[in-house]
Amino acid sequence: MTAVEWEEVKRLAAGFQRAQLISTTQRLSERNCVEIITKLVDMKLLNIIFTNDGKEYVTPNQLVTEMKDELIVNGGRINITDLAKVLNVDLNHITQRVSELLKQDRTIALVGGQLIDQTYKTHLAEEINEILNQQGQISVGQLTNQYDLPTEFLQEVVEKNLGKIIRAKQDRQDPKVFFTEAFVARNLAAIRGALIGTMKPTPVNTLLNLCGVEDHLFFSLVDKLMFLKQVPGTLSGKQISSSMYVPSIYSKSQSIWVDNFYKQNGYLEYDALAQVGISDGQSFVRKHFPSENLLLLSGAAVGPLFLGQVAACVEEAINSSTWTDIMTVLPSVFDGHDGEQILNEVLKTVKTPGGSVPSVKIFNGTILVTMNFLNKITIPLKDVLQKRAEQCVASGAFQQWQVDRLNVTEDNGKREEFKDEKVDKRDERRKKAAGGKGGGGTQGRETKTKSTKKKVRSGRGGADSDEDENPVPSSRKPSILEIVSTEDIIGIISQEQSFSNLDEEDKTPLLKEIAKHLHVSVNKTALEIAQSVLENTMSNNVGARRKTRNDLQEKLNNLITNIRLFEKGLKSFSTDVVPPAKESPHSQLSKYLLKTFCTDVANEIAGFIAQERMLQWDSSKDVLQETRQKIAQDSGGSTKEAILKLNKSLVGSSIEEFFSAIELALGSEVCDIVIRKPDKKKERNMVFGHRQALLEQMNLSQDPAEVLHTASIVLCQGVTQNMVHASGRHVNILLAYLKPYLPAATNATLQQYYDLVLKLLSTAESSEAERETVTFQLQEKMPVIKEIANTFKKSENKEQAS
Repeated sequence: MTAVEWEEVKRLAAGFQRAQLISTTQRLSERNCVEIITKLVDMKLLNIIFTNDGKEYVTPNQLVTEMKDELIVNGGRINITDLAKVLNVDLNHITQRVSELLKQDRTIALVGGQLIDQTYKTHLAEEINEILNQQGQISVGQLTNQYDLPTEFLQEVVEKNLGKIIRAKQDRQDPKVFFTEAFVARNLAAIRGALIGTMKPTPVNTLLNLCGVEDHLFFSLVDKLMFLKQVPGTLSGKQISSSMYVPSIYSKSQSIWVDNFYKQNGYLEYDALAQVGISDGQSFVRKHFPSENLLLLSGAAVGPLFLGQVAACVEEAINSSTWTDIMTVLPSVFDGHDGEQILNEVLKTVKTPGGSVPSVKIFNGTILVTMNFLNKITIPLKDVLQKRAEQCVASGAFQQWQVDRLNVTEDNGKREEFKDEKVDKRDERRKKAAGGKGGGGTQGRETKTKSTKKKVRSGRGGADSDEDENPVPSSRKPSILEIVSTEDIIGIISQEQSFSNLDEEDKTPLLKEIAKHLHVSVNKTALEIAQSVLENTMSNNVGARRKTRNDLQEKLNNLITNIRLFEKGLKSFSTDVVPPAKESPHSQLSKYLLKTFCTDVANEIAGFIAQERMLQWDSSKDVLQETRQKIAQDSGGSTKEAILKLNKSLVGSSIEEFFSAIELALGSEVCDIVIRKPDKKKERNMVFGHRQALLEQMNLSQDPAEVLHTASIVLCQGVTQNMVHASGRHVNILLAYLKPYLPAATNATLQQYYDLVLKLLSTAESSEAERETVTFQLQEKMPVIKEIANTFKKSENKEQAS
């Protein structure tokens, strides 16, 4: 405020004073005063603070003074909200003047919205000291709840007055905790007494409940006692929940018990150690026996003395060439896994009397069997091997296995050749690619060419069209023929006397393991015996095989000659289809010939191939198409092709195709059998003999259907002058063929007899009277049918028919 303004204020004040001294008629009203003060405030000539009701006002300096006074009146601590209410001033004005107050007096502080001066801090420290004297310890958290002040402020107050007003010490582990010397001494004495009186391992939780000591003090006080050597024992762990106090006398008793047990037994069981209070047995054993060479197992620790006892048992079995199960000499505390580890450890040191490593085999982890014992129990197997090998060769199973193994080997060889060929092609293309783009002379540069061929994915496999990406078939391993099974081996070795004392529960698994081990070598020996038996059999059967080939050649010649003669007779029949038939007479008769005589030829060839190649097949049963198919697959090569072609020709209707297949099958690459050329004289004799056999069969028969069937064939042979092969179902075809060559009466007689035969075959058994009538008619006319066949001559009947 300038001097001029101040003079103006003085002048106005003097005017106010004069106005008050003059008579009532010249005084200003309250309203006029308010307006004047308001005008001065608006002109910023006056700085005052109005109260909340607006009736009073105070200057800022006066407000600060009143704030100090109220702080002193309230004992050095007051909330600024309460201060605003007491002074009847807006809280904003109080807040603005607090900063001025703090600058004027450094002993005053604003803490959590409260003004606190040094007087209150001193008083607070005195109160805290009194509390400590009463309780012995206190935490800043407790003070916070009691005085409703921030933790940091109280921590600062206590630490500044520590050792002065407050007679206490601060906890090193927890700075927010303070206690007196008397409190520490009292708790130290309580802990010392509890620990000295403890005679067994005790959880710290129990000791805390017994002593009534705070958790955070216990460990530090125990460490101090141990440092001063005032408590006999050790404390394990630093966590209240898992820590344990172990007295020295208890540890000494434990050590004595452990030493005695180990000396007596040679091992230490962890469960037994746990019963005497040692929870981590393995760690304890390592520390307690640092110089002992112990074998640490999952449930126990084994010493050299105990291992020596087991080694003696093993050496006895090796020297006597027998077997032993070390579980019988181990205490029950050891399980199978422990026994396996013990046996492996013992075998590292055991030697034979000659100083060499023993030749043994371990079964089921704990059973030691010497190789001499294994060789001994296999001696009785020799007779069984010989018998089973002979049976395998006799049944053809061994021969079939050899063929299968040969086929697999050949397939693998082809795959290897295929791989080599692929590699060669790749190398050739790489060379061409590397040299094709190079320039001439010394400036030529090797360039890499990138294939522009687009690879097309096709099918599920997604194979590339580039032949480099074609997959190469994987090789197959030939299977092993099992001549002797593990059950056979078990049946023999179970008779060994040393196994008789075993319980069935222990005996069965052991025998299975031994049999499984012996099976490979024993079966290999059986295969060798089977090979020897086969070679002997083959050398003994050379002459028999030669005779078989000759017999087959003669049989095939007769069959094929018959087929040729029947084929000539087929040529006389029409190839036209006559409804309602679906096939021509020629086709029907051709299929029947293929089904009978031609199939017999195919079966003879397949059986001969199976015998020559020692394939497994049952010669006592009829050979079916599936059997021939299997023989073809097992034979492979050109033989497979020949049999498959022969099978295919049998399901058709072409005799020419059959003869083509026969020529391939009987060739030098397959059967190597020579078929004689046709002999017309012999063929005429065969035709005549065939007719005579048919007439004899017809004359002896009393079956109407058979008589008609045989008579029809004889008549056809008389017409065609060739042999005819047909079944009873083809009689209608034969009669239709004979019709132009027979008189009408004869045709009528044959047709009538044929109708009666059909009627007899179709009449139900219940129609007994009708069957008797038809049978009587057939028997009555049967001599006529036989007479027609016996007296038939082609030339005479031809003239009569015409």
